[in-house]
Amino acid sequence: MRRHSGRMTSLVQSIRGHGGLASTAELYADGHSRTFLSTAASSGLVIRVRQGWYSTPDVHPLLLEAARIGGRLTCLSALDLQGVWTVPTTDLHVAVAPHACRLRTRRSKVTRLSDVAEPRARIHWRDDSGGSRLVLPPIACLSDLIACQQPDVVTAVADSVLHRQPWLVDEWRLLVLRSPASKRRFLDAIDGVCESGTESIFYKRMTPLGLPMHRQARIPGVGRVDFRIGEKLIVEIDGAEYHTDPARFEADRHRDALLSALGYRVLRFSYRQVMYAWHEVEAAVLAAVVRGDHH
Repeated sequence: MRRHSGRMTSLVQSIRGHGGLASTAELYADGHSRTFLSTAASSGLVIRVRQGWYSTPDVHPLLLEAARIGGRLTCLSALDLQGVWTVPTTDLHVAVAPHACRLRTRRSKVTRLSDVAEPRARIHWRDDSGGSRLVLPPIACLSDLIACQQPDVVTAVADSVLHRQPWLVDEWRLLVLRSPASKRRFLDAIDGVCESGTESIFYKRMTPLGLPMHRQARIPGVGRVDFRIGEKLIVEIDGAEYHTDPARFEADRHRDALLSALGYRVLRFSYRQVMYAWHEVEAAVLAAVVRGDHH
């Protein structure tokens, strides 16, 4: 195999030059023979993802699974891989062209997707929307998200995208205009101000109550807080990773003490409470308002 090392390097470069996923025909055109492709796949230096398609071992496994099915990663799966706040999902979200056929399962290039009782794959049928051969760009992923998920999730994930990538705001506005009229009202309210998806969900669920809420409010001597309700009620939302970071835990307790010394009332909610015990959150906020803690 050592004498083929130069050719192997050339093969890997060819695949990467085609966007990380190359067809047999493309690799033939690049000068690689059928026998050589078979040898490279058998040795593990390249991966035969599905019939007629090759990738390299350094490609993320979820991208390979999407390609094995016959499409590209999209929606929650792609956005999570891109570092955006998302909700947990066991399904792989895959964008597939309208004319695509012979879809396979996530882990077998021979088993048909239609033959599996629980394929753990969510197929999004769509025309080409740019991006690479392995994953859709963020705005296309958000388009699939709007069609796939509940408003709370769409709000949280889209807020996270726009907060991290504010240059996408114009494309987002165009996407909102193209969205079904029944969804435009809540989509119009998404602006990327909230730093995390959990904050976005809190804000969306509290907004109908008509409370005087200020997002990312700055408190002199303390810094920025997640929410200020009225003048004196502060709400902080902890992320899912909160309890695994002792330094952050101590820093936030220090902030809470400073806020209390300045006359503020602090309510702090966990990721679990916001996501899975909303009644606790709403009851605590409303009780504080009834007591007048926000004045």
